[in-house]
Amino acid sequence: MRLATLFAIGLSLLAGQAQAASEGRLLSLDSGGEMRSYKLFIPANAMQGPLPLMIVMHGGLGNADETERTTGMNRIASANGFMVAYPNGTGARLMKNRRTWNAGKCCGPAAARNIDDVGFIHSMLADIARHHPLDRSRVYATGISNGAMMAYRLACEMPREIAAIVPVSGTLALNSCPGAQDIPVLHIHGSADSNVPYQGGMGENAIAGVAHRSVPETLQILAQAHGCKAGHNEQAMPDGSALTSWNCPQNAPVQLRLIPGGEHVWPGGDSRRNRKLFGGNFSASQAAWDFARQFRKNQ
Repeated sequence: MRLATLFAIGLSLLAGQAQAASEGRLLSLDSGGEMRSYKLFIPANAMQGPLPLMIVMHGGLGNADETERTTGMNRIASANGFMVAYPNGTGARLMKNRRTWNAGKCCGPAAARNIDDVGFIHSMLADIARHHPLDRSRVYATGISNGAMMAYRLACEMPREIAAIVPVSGTLALNSCPGAQDIPVLHIHGSADSNVPYQGGMGENAIAGVAHRSVPETLQILAQAHGCKAGHNEQAMPDGSALTSWNCPQNAPVQLRLIPGGEHVWPGGDSRRNRKLFGGNFSASQAAWDFARQFRKNQ
């Protein structure tokens, strides 16, 4: 066999090892009598001490593998030294890997069966700490669509454990959220989102079977919970997005990054669909970390 061929095979094997090393490990646990699963990514160069954690939740009919692959969050984690957890929601009997979250009014089998997903995430945090020291003061939650709705639910019902949330393309699916009074919020949404419309409603893809709350109403509920003053400030960003900031206490901001013309995708993500529907310079993964890293819980 030629030396060049051997060299090429060697490079291919190294590339495969590098790719494998950049993926999370699939783990499982018992939560409420049901076996649940999640993927945990720990950067190869991570320090041995407690690390921050970003929880990234898939959208309706998605799963952990897909979300890890399409968001590019592992790259941000490797560059900044934090762990990433990709939990799996609940699948239907005939589509076990097309999963949903019980975020309140939405979505699918998880909401219909009233699955305790808040309890699952609570158990997941304890399980993660058994695999690597976890900085419990720096646990953040993000997700897309139904996963964004779940991030809101965690802020509402687990406020002592979540330091900040970054919902993407999904709105509050609970009737109220007084518990999130000191949880920083950065909401990311596309103005042309037809699944979870900016102004609310059923959307074109009405699989969830619910009318979604609008983005303005969602953020107004959070601003009221935070005790924010009336009014907000708007700013055009270099990446083409528009930043709106409510007049909230400094330790608990409420912000919106609106993507003009943006559709129902993870901005800056790696999927083919993302590249087709979003051609801007904004990265939701980078923005999520840049926002969340500023905050920690008082333990």
